Amino acid sequence: MRPEIAQMIRVSKRLTQASGYLELDMPHKALECLDNLGALGPFEADVAILRGEAFRRQHRFQEAANSFQTAARKMPSPQDRDAYLAMSVYYQQAGNVAQAVQMLARARGARPRKRK
Repeated sequence: MRPEIAQMIRVSKRLTQASGYLELDMPHKALECLDNLGALGPFEADVAILRGEAFRRQHRFQEAANSFQTAARKMPSPQDRDAYLAMSVYYQQAGNVAQAVQMLARARGARPRKRK
């Protein structure tokens, strides 16, 4: 088996494990599953979303927002809107109201992100 395929299978299995830990309300174990994965390939956004959810459950809202920001950058529009909406909520919970408003505007499509 080619090394890159083996790595993608490894990442996929870890995503499944992390999801399971989140279902069991064990965010610390989910984060452990997502650490040191190496190359993520097409799973970058998925890993970032699971990290963000684990951080949220630990009330680490700034880190959750940062993870969802990573996910939003990796997702095509309009699929990124859910990530921007989540970022808005987490920035607000972290006390960063200005950033929360900006992310809400992006989630609603009023302020599209800049493409590179």
